Amino acid sequence: MNRYFSPETEYFLHLIRCAVKGENVQKPQEDIDWKKLINLAKNQEVYSVVAAVLPQEFLPSEQAQRLNNYSKSELVRLIAMKSELAQLEAELDDGGIDFMLLKGARIREFYPKESMRQMSDIDVLYDENGRDRLLKIMKNHGYTLFSWSENSDDFSKKPYYTFEFHRQLFFKDFEKLQDFSFVWENAARDEENPHKCIMSDSDIYIHSVAHMYKHHVLGGFGLRFLVDTYLILTKAQNLDSDYVGAKLASLELAEFEAEIRALAFAVIDGGELNEKQLEFAQKVLGFGLYGDSSQGREVQFEQFKQSHGGSTSMVKYTLSRLFPPSEYMHRTYRVLDKAPYLLPYFYVQRLITKTVTDGGKAAREIKDINEVKKKDN
Repeated sequence: MNRYFSPETEYFLHLIRCAVKGENVQKPQEDIDWKKLINLAKNQEVYSVVAAVLPQEFLPSEQAQRLNNYSKSELVRLIAMKSELAQLEAELDDGGIDFMLLKGARIREFYPKESMRQMSDIDVLYDENGRDRLLKIMKNHGYTLFSWSENSDDFSKKPYYTFEFHRQLFFKDFEKLQDFSFVWENAARDEENPHKCIMSDSDIYIHSVAHMYKHHVLGGFGLRFLVDTYLILTKAQNLDSDYVGAKLASLELAEFEAEIRALAFAVIDGGELNEKQLEFAQKVLGFGLYGDSSQGREVQFEQFKQSHGGSTSMVKYTLSRLFPPSEYMHRTYRVLDKAPYLLPYFYVQRLITKTVTDGGKAAREIKDINEVKKKDN
C-alpha cells in the first residue's frame, strides 16, 4: 500500500480500521508524535474509537492520561444522555407527539460498541403540531431553548445536555433536500412507545448521505462521516439497495454518494486512493469534524451577492442575516401567524440570540465574510 499521509495520520487510520473491523492493533514501526495523533482524534471527534483499541502502554503517560480522560468523560456523558433521553421519550409519548431519533442516536447502533460513536447532542425529528407541548415538556425538565430556526428547536441544560428537535430535516435553502416526509411514511412504530417512530435502515443511510452533502457544501466533513457510511453499509440488516438508489437519484445525490462510498471503503479497508480520492481524503482529515466553516460562509455570501445583483456591502449582508425577511421569521416563529404584531419583538430576540446567546456566532460569521471580501479584492 502507498504512503499518503504523515506517520501520525497513517497510524491514526490504522487504529480506526482496527476498531471498526475488529482487528488487532500493531505497534507503530516509526516514531509517532502522540500529542499530534491525540489532537487529530479529538478534532475529528473519534477519540472514543481510538481509546477503545489503542494500548495505553504505547503512549507516553501524559498522552495516555489525556486520552483516558477524554474517553471516560465521554462515557459518563453518554450514559447520562441515554438516561435523559429515556425520560424525554416517555414524556413525548405521553404527550402524543410523534418523534424519531436521527443521526448519531441511531447510527451508533451499527458501531462495534455504542460508546465508540460520539455525539455532541441528540437529534430528534418530531411532529411540529406538537411544538407547544414539546416546549412545555422541555421547560418542565429544566431546559433552555437557546437557539431556534425555521426547521429546528435546540435545547440545553447543564452540565452537558443538548437536544436538537427538528421540525424539518433541512432548511429551505437546500431545494433538492426539502421534502424528506418519506421518512415518516417508511418508519415503524415502537411496540412500547406508540408515538416513537423507528426510521428504516434505508432512510437512515439516505439521510446520512444528504446530511453529509449539506456539510460538504457548507464547509466539508470529517472522517467520522466516512466511518458512519462504511458501518451503515456493512452492518445494517435491512438496506433496500434498489429503493436507496432510486431515492438518491431523485434527490440528485447519486453521484455524490458513489464518490463518498468509494472513498469510505478505500480509507477503511486500506485500499489504494486515486488522485481525486486522495485530494478528498486530505480535506476530510485536514480540518475538524465539520470541515472549514469559512467555506460555508463564502457559499452563503456568494448566494446573497447573486440575488442582489452581484455586489453588496458588508453592512447590507450583516443586516440581512440578523434581520431576515418576514417570511423567514414566520417560518421560524410560528406564533407570528396568529400574532403578526409580535414581529418586532422576535427580531430583537433573534438579535440577542445571534450576538450573545449563541456565543458570538454572528461575529464569527462577519469575520469569515470579511476574509472572503479581501480575497475578492
